[in-house]
Amino acid sequence: MAKFGYQVLGFGGHTSAGGLGTWSNAGDTIHSTISSVAVLGNGSAAVIGGGTNDTTTCEDWNGTAFSSTDGLSTGRRSGRGGGTQSSALMIGGQAGNPTTASVESYDGSTWSNANSLNIAGGTTTPATAVEDDSNAWSCSGFNRNGTGSGTNYDDRHPKHEIMRSGTWTTQGTDILTARFYLAGGSCGSSGNGAAVSGYSTSASTKNEEYTFSSGSSGTWTTNTDITTNVGNEAPGCFGKTSADDLVVFCGKTPSGTAAVTQEYSAGTWTTGNSYPISFWGNSGGGPTGNGLSVGGYNGSSRTDAAYIFTRAIST
Repeated sequence: MAKFGYQVLGFGGHTSAGGLGTWSNAGDTIHSTISSVAVLGNGSAAVIGGGTNDTTTCEDWNGTAFSSTDGLSTGRRSGRGGGTQSSALMIGGQAGNPTTASVESYDGSTWSNANSLNIAGGTTTPATAVEDDSNAWSCSGFNRNGTGSGTNYDDRHPKHEIMRSGTWTTQGTDILTARFYLAGGSCGSSGNGAAVSGYSTSASTKNEEYTFSSGSSGTWTTNTDITTNVGNEAPGCFGKTSADDLVVFCGKTPSGTAAVTQEYSAGTWTTGNSYPISFWGNSGGGPTGNGLSVGGYNGSSRTDAAYIFTRAIST
């Protein structure tokens, strides 16, 4: 497993050699108070889309301000994805009662339909890792096809898929622990992705890593469980390079909404600086040193807030 510049402290903990990351106000707000929005890109440039009431509304972020852009073909909430502002994928989500297998690509100004997921009925709140609009990973989540025909888990499902050159291939080995509400947004790379937290039969602290080989082949590894259990609702996640260097934030503990930030490297979790507000459903986009998170819900109200996460070590 890769190690990303973490040093051991005299009292037995770990901290980033460049220091823990910090949160700051982005300086602008999104179009409305909303949650379950997908963030595709990073703290400097991104497109955000979908969310509450299965909206098709999307906005571009240029590092300073949000502006309206082309809308999704399929409105959805709790979609996931990533990439860059000019080459991104929106993956799955919930469109009405059924989940959706719809995948859409964004080229910096226009959305187009991409190849759909293989799983019948699609998925919502999966773990995802996306390099661009042709290379991605989508893992587990909640599946309901709404028809009662074919594969219909009507619950968490164990399947995961790798996209190469725009085509999805279902992997031959299922995730070790099927979950929904997985830490969402940027969860490593499409060849080395992380499935962290989430909800199985109860809120989970699992941290599982998938290393892709080729075709439908790869290997699962069980890593150190996340420290604070935030899987009662979906937390956000930053990390673009490896399953071994991640930042997981917010979510919901068994006792309530969480603002905790948890940084992972060299097999160890470190509690970092808290998110400015206690919300869930605020997915993340970007590397561990330049992430963007927007919106969210605290059980009674939604927010239009946007925050940037920065730190010296960025992967």
